[in-house]
Amino acid sequence: MKNITQILIGSVILVCCTKEQKVISEPIVQKEIVGIKNLKHFQVGLEEKFETLPLLDFTEITKNEYDNLKSTAHIITDLPLQARNDNYELKINDKIVQLKKGDNTLKEGETQYDYLGFYPSLNMYAFSANSISDNLGFSELYLINATNPSVYSIVSPGDDKVENPVISPDTKYVAYYYNYVYGTNESFLGILKINSNKTFTEYRSFSSDNFNIKDVVWFGDDYIGIKVTDDDSKTFKYYKANLSLSNNNKSSNLSGIDGNYNIHVETETTSTGMASISYSFKIRGNEAILETNTYHEPIRCNGKYLVRENNNIFELSYNDKEDNCTSSGIFYLKKDREKYYIKGVGGEATVQDWLQLKKE
Repeated sequence: MKNITQILIGSVILVCCTKEQKVISEPIVQKEIVGIKNLKHFQVGLEEKFETLPLLDFTEITKNEYDNLKSTAHIITDLPLQARNDNYELKINDKIVQLKKGDNTLKEGETQYDYLGFYPSLNMYAFSANSISDNLGFSELYLINATNPSVYSIVSPGDDKVENPVISPDTKYVAYYYNYVYGTNESFLGILKINSNKTFTEYRSFSSDNFNIKDVVWFGDDYIGIKVTDDDSKTFKYYKANLSLSNNNKSSNLSGIDGNYNIHVETETTSTGMASISYSFKIRGNEAILETNTYHEPIRCNGKYLVRENNNIFELSYNDKEDNCTSSGIFYLKKDREKYYIKGVGGEATVQDWLQLKKE
C-alpha cells in the first residue's frame, strides 16, 4: 500500500513539473510595432465619383418635425487609448500601430494625429491627421479598422477635415458634412454606403451656396435631415431628403445660382480688329436666359436654357427653338469660394477653359 501511495505522489509531482516546465518553455509573443504607413490605405468620398451619382433632393420641414423624427444614431464614443512616448498605440491583431500625438511642434512634411473617438458599430477609431505644406495647415479624417490593418481617409472638399461622420441606425450609411473655410454659406454633404465587409462606397451628395450645415441626423436609414443657417447661427432652417429618391433632372432648390452673370471673350484677330462675344446670363431656378453681343462673330443660340446641377457643377443646355443649338448650346458654371466660372464660351482657344464670370 505504501508503495502504491509513493508511486501516485511521484506521478503527480512528475505531471506538475512537466506542466511547469511547459509553461516556462513557451516563448512570450511580442507584438510588432509599426507605423500607419504599414496599413492598407483607401480613399473614399472622391469628387469624381460623386459627380457620376444622383444628388440628394431636400425639402424644407419644421423644427418640430426635425426633432421628432430623429433616430437613435450610432454615436462616436470616447474609448480610452493607450499612449506611450507621445504616441498613440492601437492594438490591431498581432501588431501595435503607433501614431504621433498632436502637439504645437508640427513641422513641414510631418503628420501628427488627434484622437476623435471610437465607432463601436464600425469597430473603427477616428483620427484627425494633421500636416503642413508650404506653410499651410491641412487635416484629414481617418477611420482605422480595429480588427484588420486598413485605414479609410474621407476626402475633404477643402483644406480641413470633414466633420465627424454620423452612422445610420441600421449601419447602412455614413453621413458627413463640410463647411468651406474661405467661403460664405458654402457647404457639402456626403453619403457613403457601408458594405457588408465594412468598406465604403460613394452613394449620394449635396452642395449648397446658400447656407452652412450645423447638424446632420438620421430619420431611419432611408431619410436624412440637416439643420442649416445662413446668418452665422442667428436663425436656423431644417430639411430632409429621401435616400431612395434622387435628383437627376433638375437643379436642387437649395443650391441654385440665381443671378445675372456677364463675360466678354475675345476670339480671334481680324483685318478690322479683334472679334469678340459678350455673354449675359440671367439664371432663375431651373431656367436661364442668354443674350449675346458680338463683333465679327455670328449671333446664335440665344434664348432659353435648362439648368441642371451635379455636385455643384451647373449645366446650361439649350432649350429654345433655334436649329443646331441643341447639341452645341451647352455651358458649365461653377462657384469656387467667392468667384464664379464658366466653360464653353468664346472660340476654339477658350471653349474648354474655365473663365471667370462677373456676377451683378
